[in-house]
Amino acid sequence: MIAEKTITICGKEVQMRYCAASETGYELLSGKSSDVFAPTISEKNDKGEIVRMEPPKATADDYIKLAIASIIAAYERNEQEVPISAKDIMYEAEPTEVKNIIMSVIELRQTWYTVPKTVPDSEFEESTEEPKNAQPPANDSSD
Repeated sequence: MIAEKTITICGKEVQMRYCAASETGYELLSGKSSDVFAPTISEKNDKGEIVRMEPPKATADDYIKLAIASIIAAYERNEQEVPISAKDIMYEAEPTEVKNIIMSVIELRQTWYTVPKTVPDSEFEESTEEPKNAQPPANDSSD
């Protein structure tokens, strides 16, 4: 699912789009792998189950660059001019706007990585009820 959102920053309404271009754009801007946004497994139990996860190693700078890449992705997708520059965001944005852009890109990333369910969990639960209209099998016809 492609995740999109419109935010206001530096007095301008700006579109954000989270897709593969967001992550590759981040990697070009930062020179780092986008893996910095993923938590890492730090401990498993004897059964191989995850016991402890470490939070992502991404910094505020990483999230801002990811947000900038997501803004660029939204406009490049539609072959439009990006209405705001990275310089505007870095030097002109208010603290609440910077917080909003970081929270927005985190939300968009989570939405993009969420795999939608196609079958409800209830379909996999074992039922103790007898099936409705269930009848025993007819006579064995293999005689």
